[in-house]
Amino acid sequence: MGRGTEGENEEEWVEEGEEIEEYEEEGGSGRSQTGAGLLLADIEQDVGEWTTFKHFPVATQGVFQTTFNKLLDQGRTELTVLLLGKNGVGKSSTVNHVIGERKQKVNPYGVSTIDKPTAISRTLGEFTLTLIDTPGLVIGDRIHEATLNTIADIAKEQPIDVVLYVDRLDIYDVSALDKEVFEEVSRLLGAELWSNALLVLTHGELEPPKGETYAEMVASRVEGLQGAISKYAGTKLESAVIENSSKCARNWSSERVLPDGTVALPNLLQKIVELSTQAQPYEYDTRGKSPDSKNKWMIPLVFGAQLLLKHFVFDKCVKKWDIYHGDEWGPKQKEYKDEKYISKMKEAKKEYLRRQKLKQEGK
Repeated sequence: MGRGTEGENEEEWVEEGEEIEEYEEEGGSGRSQTGAGLLLADIEQDVGEWTTFKHFPVATQGVFQTTFNKLLDQGRTELTVLLLGKNGVGKSSTVNHVIGERKQKVNPYGVSTIDKPTAISRTLGEFTLTLIDTPGLVIGDRIHEATLNTIADIAKEQPIDVVLYVDRLDIYDVSALDKEVFEEVSRLLGAELWSNALLVLTHGELEPPKGETYAEMVASRVEGLQGAISKYAGTKLESAVIENSSKCARNWSSERVLPDGTVALPNLLQKIVELSTQAQPYEYDTRGKSPDSKNKWMIPLVFGAQLLLKHFVFDKCVKKWDIYHGDEWGPKQKEYKDEKYISKMKEAKKEYLRRQKLKQEGK
């Protein structure tokens, strides 16, 4: 197993953290086309033949074709995958890795420079793979709700087969900001999105801490994220580890392999296709997503309860009080006049007048 060995015809990947230029294969596979693919006006679209597919190692090509044929046998001719995650976790680098092109720009710090979603569609024979790259979900220390709203608009028009929630393997805890991201994604896009989600960890060639195996390190990171997400998902997400660096170790077929021997890219694709066959595509449903519409079903019940309370309790109490005590002008109904009460009020009035007279005489 060597490090950094390039295949004879293989496209060199961009390393995470390395600045790249937009790549366009001769023949125009990477040309942007606004009339194809998704129909949203506020999303960059790039549609074309998958001419760079031949640059993958032969073994990887075989896995791709086998998995795509599995979907074709089910009558499915396309697969739509949306990438979601915070800034700088490797979403754009993963897109470049999967399609085999330096399509999404990444700055020298490994952070994508895109400011709105980009849909890249590549067609291989009768099958089309679409990857939707999205901006980071965090601005400073707050959630970027505009990005989530744009994703909702996309999912209204284009069903999403699989959502890749991307994070980094080389982070050792789940922060309060992470938990806030999970909460906002569930609130604005719906908890049902997690049924179509696969947890993807980048920087997969990370060496484990001393005294811990690679498998233990990965399991610890995965379990931490799964536990935080399961609060909203109701189940634990499946996971995959990927390494997007061109310096990753490779096997005899020039495929990138992780320290535990997993062939990274084929493993990721197989899990994506497997998940797509187990769950219905995610489509954004506006019902119940707005905080203003939360628990609206209770309004008629509360209104009805108020009417019953007024009729059977308040009205009876008011009527009873009015019958026996009246208001400041006395009882309303003549037949229910309380003679004792009236006599008492007359005596009080006389006493008041007497005291007023004594005060005047005293002057």
